[in-house]
Amino acid sequence: MKKFVILGKDMKLSEYKQLSEEKQYNILWDKGVLIDACMQGKVKKLLYAIDNFFVELWCDIFSNKVLWKLSFKQGRLLEKYLDKYPFEFNDNIEKE
Repeated sequence: MKKFVILGKDMKLSEYKQLSEEKQYNILWDKGVLIDACMQGKVKKLLYAIDNFFVELWCDIFSNKVLWKLSFKQGRLLEKYLDKYPFEFNDNIEKE
């Protein structure tokens, strides 16, 4: 049974994970929004958002070859990025 990506429809993480690696990368390059990037030794870590989930790529900084790819919605993998951007709630916002 073949599945096709419907443009304009949000993709679910479970649908993404069922696709072949090639199709996953095509969607990542077409729909993914780069959220953050960081360096750790000889590895460049890139965080992308696709609809309501995230994809993290680890790439070799010299060859730019993908070493590892993981897709997820929440949890520790996302928290390490959120911790980089502290924020405060402003209780003084005027209500209309």
